[in-house]
Amino acid sequence: MDKDLEQALINQSANGDAIAFRRLVEDTQNFALSIAYKFLNNMTDAEDIVQEAYVRVWKNLHRYDPDFRFKTWLGKIITNLCLDTKKSSYRKMNIRAVDAATSRRVSDANETGKHLEHEELKEIIHQLAASLSEKQRTVFILRDLQQLEPEEVCRIVSMSEGNLKSNLYYARLKMKSLLEQYYSEKKRF
Repeated sequence: MDKDLEQALINQSANGDAIAFRRLVEDTQNFALSIAYKFLNNMTDAEDIVQEAYVRVWKNLHRYDPDFRFKTWLGKIITNLCLDTKKSSYRKMNIRAVDAATSRRVSDANETGKHLEHEELKEIIHQLAASLSEKQRTVFILRDLQQLEPEEVCRIVSMSEGNLKSNLYYARLKMKSLLEQYYSEKKRF
């Protein structure tokens, strides 16, 4: 969506136009769900976070700063909600194991082995990313998994470019080490 159309939809939505807001939601929901899922590794929780994020967006459209892309603002809201959810889950000690069988959506029984291997690798990366520090996990998900531009990640997490590079560097090192360890253990069995 081009910036002028996006801004027009935001302005209409801020004035109470539910149809314009629906268009914004439809245009960004895959992006939003993708970020939430990569943080939470659970589709149901991700859908709940996205729903909450859009409620917050609707209530706070008057606070939107047009100097930022709408997706950047939405990404920041989702990231903060996901981090809050993770924190509260740890405090309550109700951490759920990732259920790869239910979170993976296999639509075609004739999928190739290569596609399944790719899905398995993505699932392993998501599981291993949970062991990164909060900052490292956040920048790793947004930059490497979500493939957002560095400037957008800096805005979302309110971090300088130097801190982003440092956290991303150490996150990648740890992920490399974790993946090597995972596959060396897998070979033993």
